[in-house]
Amino acid sequence: MAQEGKFMSRENYTVGWVCALPKEMVAATAMLDEVHPPLSQPLHDSNNYRLGRIGHHNIVIACLPLGVIGNNSSATVATRLTSTFPRIRVGLMVGIGGGVPTAVRLGDVVVSAPGDSHGGVIQWDFGKSEQGQGFRRVGSLDSPPTILKTTLAALRVGHEMEGPQIPEFLDTMERKWPRLAPKYTRRETLEDTLFPSEYQHVDTKPDQLGDDQLQSCSSCDYSKAVRRIPRDMRVHYGLIASGNQVIKDGKFRDEVNSQLGGKVLCFEMESAGLMNDFRCIVIRGICDYADSHKNKAWQEYAAAVAAATAKEFLLLVPGQELAIMPPMVKVLDHVEQIQLDMTSMKDVLQDLDDGDLLQRISDLDTAADHKRARSKHVPTTGEWLLQDDSYISWAHGNERLLWLYGIPGSGKTMLSSTVINNLQKTYQHDQGTRIAFFYFEITDSRKRTAEGCVRSILRQITTPRPPEAVKALYVRARRISTQPTMASILCVLKEILKPLKRCFMVIDGLDECDDIGTFLETLVSINSVATVNILITSRLWPSIQRVMSTRRAIRIEVEMSRIEKDVHTYTHQSLYGKEEFSSRWPKKLKKQIHQSLVLKAAGLFRLAECQLREIERCYSYHDLEVALHTLPTSLGNIYDQMLDQIPLTRRKQAQFLLMWLAFPMRPLLLEEASELFALEFQGVSPRLDPRRRILDPQDILSICPGVISVAHKDSGKPGDSSGQLVVKLAHASVKDYLISCGSSPDESKKWYSLDENPAHHSIAMTCLHYLSQLNTSNAITSKLQGDYPLAQYAAQFWPSHARLTSAKDSFRLQLLMEDVFVFHANVFTNWIRIHDLDEPWRTRTKPLDVSFTPFLPSPLYIASLIGLDTVVSCILSNEPEILTTEGVYGNALHVAAAKGHSRVVKLLLNSGVPVDTTGLYGTALQTAAYEGQAAVCHVLLNNNADIHARSDEFGNPLEAAIYGGHVEVVQVLLDRGADITKPGRHYVDSLHTACTLGNLDIVELLLDQRKINPLSQSYNLALQTSSDRGFSQIYALLQTFGPDPKARDELYGTALHAAVAEGYTQIVKLMLEQKQGDINAVNEEHGTPLCIASTTGNEEIVQLLLNSGANPRIQCSAGTPLHIASSLGHLGVARTLLKKTKASIINSIGGHFGTPLQAACYRGHVEVAKLLLHSGADPNLPAGRYKSALHAAACGICLSAHAQTETVQLLLDYKADFNIVSEEFGTPVQAALSCGNFRVVNLLERYGE
Repeated sequence: MAQEGKFMSRENYTVGWVCALPKEMVAATAMLDEVHPPLSQPLHDSNNYRLGRIGHHNIVIACLPLGVIGNNSSATVATRLTSTFPRIRVGLMVGIGGGVPTAVRLGDVVVSAPGDSHGGVIQWDFGKSEQGQGFRRVGSLDSPPTILKTTLAALRVGHEMEGPQIPEFLDTMERKWPRLAPKYTRRETLEDTLFPSEYQHVDTKPDQLGDDQLQSCSSCDYSKAVRRIPRDMRVHYGLIASGNQVIKDGKFRDEVNSQLGGKVLCFEMESAGLMNDFRCIVIRGICDYADSHKNKAWQEYAAAVAAATAKEFLLLVPGQELAIMPPMVKVLDHVEQIQLDMTSMKDVLQDLDDGDLLQRISDLDTAADHKRARSKHVPTTGEWLLQDDSYISWAHGNERLLWLYGIPGSGKTMLSSTVINNLQKTYQHDQGTRIAFFYFEITDSRKRTAEGCVRSILRQITTPRPPEAVKALYVRARRISTQPTMASILCVLKEILKPLKRCFMVIDGLDECDDIGTFLETLVSINSVATVNILITSRLWPSIQRVMSTRRAIRIEVEMSRIEKDVHTYTHQSLYGKEEFSSRWPKKLKKQIHQSLVLKAAGLFRLAECQLREIERCYSYHDLEVALHTLPTSLGNIYDQMLDQIPLTRRKQAQFLLMWLAFPMRPLLLEEASELFALEFQGVSPRLDPRRRILDPQDILSICPGVISVAHKDSGKPGDSSGQLVVKLAHASVKDYLISCGSSPDESKKWYSLDENPAHHSIAMTCLHYLSQLNTSNAITSKLQGDYPLAQYAAQFWPSHARLTSAKDSFRLQLLMEDVFVFHANVFTNWIRIHDLDEPWRTRTKPLDVSFTPFLPSPLYIASLIGLDTVVSCILSNEPEILTTEGVYGNALHVAAAKGHSRVVKLLLNSGVPVDTTGLYGTALQTAAYEGQAAVCHVLLNNNADIHARSDEFGNPLEAAIYGGHVEVVQVLLDRGADITKPGRHYVDSLHTACTLGNLDIVELLLDQRKINPLSQSYNLALQTSSDRGFSQIYALLQTFGPDPKARDELYGTALHAAVAEGYTQIVKLMLEQKQGDINAVNEEHGTPLCIASTTGNEEIVQLLLNSGANPRIQCSAGTPLHIASSLGHLGVARTLLKKTKASIINSIGGHFGTPLQAACYRGHVEVAKLLLHSGADPNLPAGRYKSALHAAACGICLSAHAQTETVQLLLDYKADFNIVSEEFGTPVQAALSCGNFRVVNLLERYGE
């Protein structure tokens, strides 16, 4: 058939339709209402296209290369399509697939529809093997955008009420393209036979059949076929499974379906390559049952019914609403990001289903911490806090930062648990409110850092299903084998917090944080988000007090007068509620005990707890009398008593144990702690003596009674308490006491005093000596490691302890480290097999198998990673030219740069390592910049590193620093001459990168350079980007620099257009207040900002624009803003527009429909039509294609037939002229008849009678 369409440009096409096979493209082309001539293509685009129109939409049909199928190929086609046709906004993947019986039959259609746990399409061959559980699929692919999901709902409603329009479309296809009829439209010639899944196809010898029979089941036993009652074709909605291999086995098909929950309707091979980056609905005609009986007989018909369904779907997609969506190229920021290498993606996703991703964000079980804190709570205690006016103003009023402070042992942790419980109960049914909390703990290194706290909060807020921003952050980090930076995590956290109605954060024990300064900076950043309320508990520390004063935090002091009643209740409950007290002493005596305890506890929960322990050990009246008279009145006194009870023969062991428990990197397992007693000290070197091992590890509790405790290990999974036990100091005040003993004049306390630096030195030395026991050429195994309980801790944490050793203690430690790295290869190898510092996930649960030995990093690499400059120097003096490509970062120079080890970097450069040698991120300077290592950047630049070096990961070091969010490094690079106008790898230049990532401080730095032309494309792109993404502070900062108020981008137009389109109300307010740009500026495609606001249905922004002088009479291609609101059913917007200027716009003519009333009637928006008619709209005003409102309603496409007939009846009630004749459609009855709206025909005919 001759091509009938007018000439179009590539910018006119908004819908991409992807096919895998030529026969699918044939069916798709046959469904076009109008065929357009072909257009020229860029040299890089080898796709095969067909162009045309369906309804209001211009369509690009693209087909995979002949003979090439699968997810990778579909991703390639989509990449080229969106690049060549930059206005493509949504897509369809249409073609054939294999059905899953018994619900689905040959000739049926399956449409991908999002479910509770999937986005409509899942890649069935992505997953991971799990011990004892087979192969587990991980993650589902993205859901389609809202406009497609809304249209999908409308399609389902129409099919449910009136059935599909597929037969009509096939009849039209047969009339327009008669040559296609025999294969594409005639189902009656096809046979639908289903065999049981276990019955395999029987081949027929080729010489017995003609060519057209080679794929038939003529030799199969039809008596085994499944008997089914014939029925008409159906359209199904649900899960489609996509993979990179064809399924031709019924049993395997059923097995995969079962593993996916039995929800799969169809199997195919292309969609998973599209769903995450090509916003689409997948439609499949069923041509076989994905079993061994697969043949091609049904393929053409299946392709035709799928194409017909796609056409019906597109006719329901609102054209104006589609026009406002960002093109796919814009969404992706960079077109080439669509085409991800699928093998690389598989590596990334294997460990990143939602559960694994949450574990990767944070492996801390804060729920278990809360449960432990809550376990000590006694009913009614802490109620005073909940009734305090300051607390009420924080929890229910406008105050957003509350500081609860008090002395050690005053019960701050129990109060935190009370607040958390109260918030959880108050907001348990409020979906818009999140509650997160964190208990800092001095005995666990993972729980005493700012980053650990932020990660934990991010996990809690994003549980159970992390949003796409978090997935993107961690997928990208996983692809480059690293963790996201603190800056990037904080940036994402703040973006996630912004849309929440409210988020409460309770941070307990801030004084136990190692990096309080970092946390306080983080606190200021998080507290800047208006929806966040933060409660902090701590001691009265000056650094914390300064920040709380600056941030104008409200304060509550945990005073003795406030908590005396709580201590009274706590001791009373313990005495009368616990068996060991209640049955032992008479009631009168218990009252005396209670009074004595309350008096001597002096308002301290910790002291009361210790005193109760003393009373618990009284077994006679005499014991009790002595105890009551000698009860300590301070924590120091009671700890003196506890430690004095340790026998002289055990004191050295006890002091050694207390040292390990006071300064661990993580809590020691009970078996690890008991192993310490198997170490015999001869001089300065401990020697392992298995005979010294404690037979029952639990016995160590009796060695240090009262000052240590045992608890269940934190498994890292909420609600999952591990069976393993850990040993800790009983309270944070124990460590304070042990450290303070060093400065006490009482010599009797000296034996158990602790000093942090010598303690870390002793622990590091012990760990290395312990690992030296593994000086064997045999590979370490799980069994062998089990014989050395302390080996895992020693291997993982000795470097951390070594870093905290003072210089005066380091000489012997340096000699021991050199022995391990240079002279004892077996010890080094077995250490790395137990715990690979470079890739700890490989050795987290068990040691590396010997087969991994070739991949172990070298001593030079590991020494550079840890920052052992003397060891690196020793290695280089023995082997001066040994830099090799290895490890996550690529080589020793890069890992040293990444970790900030300046002296190691200098040593390597002085040994002859090229300064610009490449690694993970490109050059070493890019690595240091991305990781935020300012000092290393100085060293590299002093050695002539290329400050503008490009790489596959980053365009230049400055872009790397901006990506990492490191303000200090950005400043270093700028001071050393970095050119901010140099193009980046992902964005136009440095300013564009910083604006895209939303880093206000870096934007400010870049603007301070005064090298940015405010009239340049780069500057205005940055302005546009900040508006697009809702970064109001950045936008305001850019405005003060002097923008071009008329600057435009290729998508929306001006920055005001963009802010309105994205719904950024605050930015719109700011721009209108500053009178920036033309409020009535017209974008060729979208019209004025008011037109866009009417399209999105944002009543608040519509009102803002009208109040600021927006002209509601200016038209775009769809007419006035009232035309748009009427067409899309935005009742509130229509009402707002009519209130402002009803008389001048109610009967305005423009756009596709003519009048606003015709637009509302065509779509069946009854309430909008009522509003317009009530406001004076003329139903008989001749305008537009449909001539009258009654014609528009008769021809309309509505969500339901009921809405259509109700609209027609409404018009008739308002005296619509039944006899008006349209040149194109005739009378309203003839119009309804030609459009197939038979209910309207019946209604009009009855009216005419």
